[in-house]
Amino acid sequence: MDTSCPTADVLLVCRNGHVITDRLRGCPEQALGHCDRCGAETLSACPTCGQELPGALPLPGPVPIGHTRPPLYCSQCGAAFPWTPRPEPAADPLPALEALLRRVPGVARQLRFRHGDRPPFRVEDERDLEDLLRALLAVPFDDVALEGRLPSYAPARRTDFLLDRGAVALTSRRVLSAGDEARLARELAEDAAYYQARPGCRTLVCCLFDPEGRLPDPRRLEAAWSRPHDDLDVRCLVVS
Repeated sequence: MDTSCPTADVLLVCRNGHVITDRLRGCPEQALGHCDRCGAETLSACPTCGQELPGALPLPGPVPIGHTRPPLYCSQCGAAFPWTPRPEPAADPLPALEALLRRVPGVARQLRFRHGDRPPFRVEDERDLEDLLRALLAVPFDDVALEGRLPSYAPARRTDFLLDRGAVALTSRRVLSAGDEARLARELAEDAAYYQARPGCRTLVCCLFDPEGRLPDPRRLEAAWSRPHDDLDVRCLVVS
């Protein structure tokens, strides 16, 4: 008694995944050079290693209705076939982050007005700003990590935010007085040095919250402070 496994026929499929026939060897008259549904070129073997695509198994009795579904990866070399769905590239978080940060002053103004006799929420210092950002970032972003650190210019521990698995870092400042440009520039340089040394971080965004408009010509400062620091792209936003 022959107990050997039957040999599969050959599958013919177009590059868009439409099956032409799964019995190419047994019914060669069904072969097409191009798909009759989309016009794409057909193939019967892995374009990478040349192994034939497995088709229908020879079974006794009537021929089953339908076709073998095309595999997604080659069983010989592991290569993905042309019809295999490719994962969508991750969306760039920077446009959404910038749009959110530009709205922070408006949100802060709205929180001053509350129901009844509840005290208004005011962004009076950088701790308040960090609390507000932590709440707002949770709306558009699923993955927000906190980065606690103690820079030399801060009297207490600071909290930054990491997006895109640490590829984007966000730090923030509350502008408290006029003439802060030199101090802010020094602090931004220290922040850049810190995140340059952090593995995987590609972009540092610094949000300067200036509701009183104490910084002169904010767009000029944004342009001056937004520049590469070696492999780290630094972006500065003055929001007021």
